[in-house]
Amino acid sequence: MARIYRNPTRPVVEVPKLDLLTLLFESEHSAAQDDTVLHLEATNPSNKITKSDLRDLTQRIAHGLRQHYGVGANGPNKDVVTVISYGQPMVPAAFYGTIAAGGVYSAASPSSTVADLTRQITVGTSRLIVCGSEHKDVATQAAKQCNLPLDRVLVLESGPSWSLKSLDGKVNVISNEKLKWARITDPLALTKSLIVILWSSGTTGLPKGVMLSHENLVQELYLISLPGREWAAKQIEAGKELKPYRTLAHLPINHIAGLFGYLVAPFYSGGLVVWMRKYEWSQMLRFVKDYEITAFYTVPSIYLRISKSPEVKDHFKSVDAASTGAAPMDEDLQKAANSKLGQGETFIGQTWGLSETTGAVTMMPRGESDTTGSISPILPNVEIRMVDDNFNDVEPGQEGELLVRSPLVTQGYFNNPQATKEAFHDGWFCTGDIGVLRNGKFYIVDRKKELLKYKGLQVAPAEIENLLFTHPKIQEAAVVGVNLPDDPGTDLPRAYVVADPAQVSEQEIKDFVKERLAPYKQLRGGVVFVDELPKNAIGKFLRRELRDRAKRELGLTKTSKL
Repeated sequence: MARIYRNPTRPVVEVPKLDLLTLLFESEHSAAQDDTVLHLEATNPSNKITKSDLRDLTQRIAHGLRQHYGVGANGPNKDVVTVISYGQPMVPAAFYGTIAAGGVYSAASPSSTVADLTRQITVGTSRLIVCGSEHKDVATQAAKQCNLPLDRVLVLESGPSWSLKSLDGKVNVISNEKLKWARITDPLALTKSLIVILWSSGTTGLPKGVMLSHENLVQELYLISLPGREWAAKQIEAGKELKPYRTLAHLPINHIAGLFGYLVAPFYSGGLVVWMRKYEWSQMLRFVKDYEITAFYTVPSIYLRISKSPEVKDHFKSVDAASTGAAPMDEDLQKAANSKLGQGETFIGQTWGLSETTGAVTMMPRGESDTTGSISPILPNVEIRMVDDNFNDVEPGQEGELLVRSPLVTQGYFNNPQATKEAFHDGWFCTGDIGVLRNGKFYIVDRKKELLKYKGLQVAPAEIENLLFTHPKIQEAAVVGVNLPDDPGTDLPRAYVVADPAQVSEQEIKDFVKERLAPYKQLRGGVVFVDELPKNAIGKFLRRELRDRAKRELGLTKTSKL
C-alpha cells in the first residue's frame, strides 16, 4: 500500500469554483478595494495602478486583442500570446487582458536569445508577441524567423503613459471599448482550461511548456492565503496592528515565483507590488528600505548575498514575512539570513514546488517557524509520496523521489504528449526532486538528475554547496561531477567558487570539506576560482554549463589523472 503524506490538520479544503479574474476582480474573497493601489514603479512612484485602473485596462486590452488580432474569437484556450518583458506595472494588465480575451499568456524569459524566443513562439504556436521596449530587437528578429508580420509585435510601456501598441504604432491595443471576460463556474471547464504557459527552466535540457489552468491558479491562491488570513484574524482579535502588505518585484516574471508572486497573490490580499525594471543588487537594497517592504520572497542565492554582504545593515528591518524557494536552503544559511531580517523575530519559511505544481505545495504557515532547513508542512489538497527508482515507497529516514498528486498539478506540457506521459506515474507527478523525511519534517536533498555517485554511494551537490556557503571567505559555490574515462561510473565532485584566491587556497577549501563531510563526499575533482557562477533567470545554478566547462578544462582523455 502506498505511503501517502498529507497536511496533518487540514488535508482537504473546499476552494471557490471560479475563474481567476472573477475571483480577483469581483468575489468577496479578494481583499483589494477599487481604490487599492496594487502596482507602482519603484523609480517613479506617481506611476501607479489601482484595482479600478487594472479592471479598466484588462477589459480594454481584451477588446483590443479580440478586435485587432482575433484573440479568443474562436473560443478560449487556443490563441497563445508570447510576452517578454522586464518588470513593469503594465505587465499585470497585459496578463489579465490576454486571459480576459480568451487567450493564453505564454511567459518568455527576459534573458531569451533570438533562438530561445523563436523556439518558444514556434513550439507554443504563438501568433502574437508582446515585449517591453528593451526587447524590441529580440522580438523583431524572432518574429521575422517565425514569419510573423511586424504588426504582430506589440510594445508594452508603463510610463509616462500606459501604452500597448504595434511596433509601427498603427495599432493601439488599449481600446476605447471594453470586453468583459467570461465568468466560469463549471468545475470541468476550470480544470481543463489553459490560460498560462510557463517554460521550465531548462537547466538540464530544452524548456518545456507547462500548462496552467484557472483551477491551478485559483487553488494555489486560495490555499497559500488561507493560513495567513487566519493568522491576521487572530492578530486583530488580540488588538495588534497589522503591517500593510508591500513586496518588491525583483525576480523574473516568466517564472512561477515572479508571475504568481507579483501578478496574482498580492492582488488577492490587497497588497502593493513595487516594481523594479530589472534586478540590480544595490537598487534592490535601496528600494527594500525606502518602500519599507514587509513581505519578501527571494531565492537562496540572494539570501546568501544578504547574509554575507557587509552592505546590508538595517535595510530589511521592515520585513515581517520572509520566504524562499527554487532551490534548497540548509539550516546554516537560513539562520544567517534570518539575522538580517526584521526586528529579530522574522524567520524565513521555505516553500517547495515547481512550475508544474503551480508553485508551492509546501509552505510555512504565518506565525510558525522552523530553522532546521525543512521545506515546511504540506498544503491542503496536496498528497505526497517518496519512492525509489522502482516506485516503491521508501521508509521515513530513507531518501526518495517526491511524487505529487493535487489540483495544483499541471495537465502536462504544451504540444508535448511524450514529455507529459514521462512526467506522470499512475496519476502521480514525478518531480525529479529527492527528499527525506526526518522527525516528521521533509527536507530536499537535491535534484534526481544532479545526484553524483562515488564508488556506488550517492553524493548531493547541494549538501557540499551548502557547506561551502558557510565558509566566511566564499561568496558562492556550485558543485558538479566529473567522470574519468577509466571509471565512468564514478563522479568526482568539483567545486566552482566565488572567492579571492589570495585569501583562501584550494587546499584550504578541500580541508574545510574534509573536516566536515564523509570521505566519499570530498572534492576529488578539484576547486576552481571564478568571478561569477552561471545562473538562470531565477537564480538556479546552471550546472550543465559548469560540467561542460569542467570537461574543457580537464581535457578528459584515457590518460587523464586527478
